[in-house]
Amino acid sequence: MKFGKIILATSLLAGSLFAGEFLGYSDLSKKLKDEAKKEGTLATTDDVKKALESKEWAVVDVRTMEEWTGGAIKGSFRVGREAPEKALENIVLDDDDKFVKRKLIVVCNTASRAVINAQTFRQMGFDEVKSYGITTWIDECNPVVTKYSSEENKSGTKTKFGSYYAEHCKK
Repeated sequence: MKFGKIILATSLLAGSLFAGEFLGYSDLSKKLKDEAKKEGTLATTDDVKKALESKEWAVVDVRTMEEWTGGAIKGSFRVGREAPEKALENIVLDDDDKFVKRKLIVVCNTASRAVINAQTFRQMGFDEVKSYGITTWIDECNPVVTKYSSEENKSGTKTKFGSYYAEHCKK
């Protein structure tokens, strides 16, 4: 019986040591955003606008379909959260699997998911990867497009609504 208690105590102690090393989502994204600010890899709105006009850059959005449908930066591509690495292939590679866009700006709501995904994209071989929060785009009175529709069509092709601006931008 004593041996069982010793094993249990050892297991609990070892588990708490490993748990101390775990970095939760909030802490990880904060740490990565702070690093991105220091390294200059947190994109500005001007960076995004220039990237949208450039042939070298792709602006990719890693938000959920519901978030994307609610409002997105016109000209950006949705790669989603599930397998963004796979979705990127259709945007940045040609038919011979050669890079046609070697630079990325990764978008999510507040740049938290973007900085996490940016690490993976850097490992995939992109020359430059920056992160950006769409809330900054909206807060600076830039338009978002929506795919919401009054029809039962999730792609939003039945009704085109055009661009929307944040409420405070209408004043």
